[in-house]
Amino acid sequence: MPSGLPNALTVDLEDWYHSVLEVEPSDWPRHEDRVASATERLLACLAERGARATFFVLGHVAERHPELVPAIEAAGHEIACHGYAHRLVYTQSPEEFRDDLHRSLSLLRGQAKTPIRGYRAAYWSITRACPWALDILADEGLVYDSSLYPTRTSLYGVPDAPRRPFRLRTPGGRELAEFPPSVLRFPFRNLPFAGGIYLRLLPYWFVRWAMRRFRRAGRPALVYIHPPEFDPDKPRLPLRFGARVLHYARLDAFRVKVPRLLADFAFITLGELLDQYAANGSLPTWSFGSRKW
Repeated sequence: MPSGLPNALTVDLEDWYHSVLEVEPSDWPRHEDRVASATERLLACLAERGARATFFVLGHVAERHPELVPAIEAAGHEIACHGYAHRLVYTQSPEEFRDDLHRSLSLLRGQAKTPIRGYRAAYWSITRACPWALDILADEGLVYDSSLYPTRTSLYGVPDAPRRPFRLRTPGGRELAEFPPSVLRFPFRNLPFAGGIYLRLLPYWFVRWAMRRFRRAGRPALVYIHPPEFDPDKPRLPLRFGARVLHYARLDAFRVKVPRLLADFAFITLGELLDQYAANGSLPTWSFGSRKW
């Protein structure tokens, strides 16, 4: 394993069709299930490099593949929650969100040996439109979140949120630890580089430079990946151009870039990193009411 400051490696454990917004959940049974084999390839890649990751597991995957959570946990990784049905949080009512979260947590807590402490929303969809979701996370016993993306896109983003780990004060006065995905600060927009479509499309030299920049600043980066990105043969759907790029562009890249990242940088679970921050009391506090950082 590489030496130096460890970074957080996270996996959104979902199948290829879960993130396609054009596919309704009622149509999921019609599509080929490929998540188990893709996850096996990813686990082998992580084991070869000695990297540990946090797996944000979708409840629907845990329900269909009850063997995956124990296997992931036995391999030394952390289990966290990704909701049940991969629905955008801001399209749900508080009651719908609570039901979705509770259904997923019930499945994961029944399969995992260790406590489920963290959550990540589908498509980073906790935004200023639904801050109430944070209190529901705290109500359900979760202690950290990784849903606030400090950039802006048509689907998600809280561009003025902190770009490093912090304590997030909820509207109800509760607190959660928050670890955002990594972005670089530019004059007009924070630029993501460490996961999903950004990691697939950006040249590796740029990603490595950005990761080293984080290391020189003395703070860990957060990388996120998805098992379907290790499956370049996954089925293609007739989608509009933007969606085709999002789901299918450079699917061959991860099988090259991720092993290189694991060779060049050290990675541990999100929970471990946040425990280190908690131990030295170094997390500043921020809330949705804060406009400056």
